[in-house]
Amino acid sequence: MPVIEYSSMCLNESNCRDKIIEAKSLVESNGFEFGVQIHNSIHRGLYDKLMEFKGKLKFSVHSPVFSKYFFNFANSNFEFLKKMADENIKYLDETGTDIFFFHGFFMTDRQIIHDMKNYRKTLLEGIGYESSLNDSFIMNPDFFNTDIFFKYKKTFIENYKRFTELYPDHVIALENDFIGVGSGLQRPKEIIELIGNLWFDLGHFWCSSILHEFDYYEKCDEIIEKKNIVGVHINHNFTRPNSDRERIRDSHAHLYEKSEQKLKPVLRKFLDKDSMIFTLEIVNGDIEDVKVLLDWLG
Repeated sequence: MPVIEYSSMCLNESNCRDKIIEAKSLVESNGFEFGVQIHNSIHRGLYDKLMEFKGKLKFSVHSPVFSKYFFNFANSNFEFLKKMADENIKYLDETGTDIFFFHGFFMTDRQIIHDMKNYRKTLLEGIGYESSLNDSFIMNPDFFNTDIFFKYKKTFIENYKRFTELYPDHVIALENDFIGVGSGLQRPKEIIELIGNLWFDLGHFWCSSILHEFDYYEKCDEIIEKKNIVGVHINHNFTRPNSDRERIRDSHAHLYEKSEQKLKPVLRKFLDKDSMIFTLEIVNGDIEDVKVLLDWLG
């Protein structure tokens, strides 16, 4: 049965119980299962509140959770990656999910501190401006043609293979990246070529289509056809196709707010996948977002 989830970024400690009960009732009455995704920005107080629902609803986990560092297949220190992953596995076990997904292609040999409150600052400190578009946080598309990229791509391929062999009891999936500096899984080419299972973030892909100048809907169709997609992140993005590329941002906005991004025709293509997970990854997402999504899927 397909699942509709709130990301934990929709919730806080004071409202999570009421919002979960309200959404669960509506979602289940429309023939879907309801769940919550633990976002990698979650703090311990909210996590503990959500664990009170253990056994009562379905969970997924956007790793890493409570980790000091991000995971990175492009970093040559595989043992460090393994250590971080082993520490994270307990949260998958605790929440009852076998899907191990995260962002995993950062072009650096430094360890990137996992600080979601200062995401851009910590990524720039870990990666630097070498791949930057005009000294912005956005990546220069030309960097994909450099020897540096191909070096990190080679390391990524080797470590990705080792990692999937190391955790055979888990579905290893990567999420396509936002178009920030040094992020290697943002274009359709790498998404299709490098990984097996994908958690498809439709907002990140919208941003990518603007930076890399491809047709969003055509490439969504190609990704859906060619990849094993285990879940989708859903939110509206406010960036317009004619925006300055350096100013592209990841909005995580409500579905009932106006956007040039048309999600309904894309999402309906997932309806024939029985195990699909539809995650509302929206800042303070609410029951009105659930209603919009149900209408699109109806």
